[in-house]
Amino acid sequence: MAKTAKHLEVEARYIYNPEVKICPHCDEPLRARRNYQWRKTVQHLDRVVYVVSQARECVNPECEHQGQPYTSAAAQMVTVPECTYGLDVIAQIGWWRDKEHLNREQIHTRLRERGVQISERQVDHLYARYQVLMGCTERLEGERLQKVAKERGGLIISTDGLEPEGASEALWVVREVQEGLNLVVGWLPRVNHKTLGALLKPVVDLGLPILATVSDKQGCVRKALEEVWPDVPHQWCQPHYLGNATRPIYDRDSELKTSLRKTIRREIRESMGEVLSDPEESDFSPSDSDGPGGR
Repeated sequence: MAKTAKHLEVEARYIYNPEVKICPHCDEPLRARRNYQWRKTVQHLDRVVYVVSQARECVNPECEHQGQPYTSAAAQMVTVPECTYGLDVIAQIGWWRDKEHLNREQIHTRLRERGVQISERQVDHLYARYQVLMGCTERLEGERLQKVAKERGGLIISTDGLEPEGASEALWVVREVQEGLNLVVGWLPRVNHKTLGALLKPVVDLGLPILATVSDKQGCVRKALEEVWPDVPHQWCQPHYLGNATRPIYDRDSELKTSLRKTIRREIRESMGEVLSDPEESDFSPSDSDGPGGR
């Protein structure tokens, strides 16, 4: 069966830069790489965005970690690798399937009602990605993380939460930013520094050095990170609150584009109606054509 082409209208464009701007090893400023780490169009539950992830690197020739890339934690919270649907879509599918026990057809119908362009087969694929995401809670890749810590001097940990529509719990994701590894994922019915501290415990138990932590400005998150790693530098995830600040502008712009589109279409229909109703414009005889029956 042939695939149906998607016609996506991008409502916003984001370039995500790494939250870490100073090399944690030599304290020299990091420089942006000339090429993007990745870029793609992503469908969220409520809009379509174009996302670019820009990496930085240390250029100090005396630094042992010269050339090492540092990536954006915020960009990693948009979607998962090799996927063009937002993490919010994946979390919503997981909630509807596991918590509300909806089947594939019901989930597909709900997503289509929201304007998400997706097939039933893709619903299955995204639910499989959700299961892989949840599976990381059962297997921390200790050897790979030890290798990262040895090569890069330590881990950079990000923490963020997603709350699907109608959910009584939030899906929290803990990542290693440099490698983009999901370390711990879990549904939390109550979010405070104690529950988040418990979520971080498997990472703490690894006993690996932590270079920095990244999160949004939620107070309980910062408190949990300070209690777990009191001496580790922390960086706010700036795109989160900058995105929230500009969201009303994008929403208003979207409304204006919709209104403009309707106005243009209405005027075109009226103009076409006038042309078709004019006998002098609409009369057509075979002798006027250039076809076989013409001249």
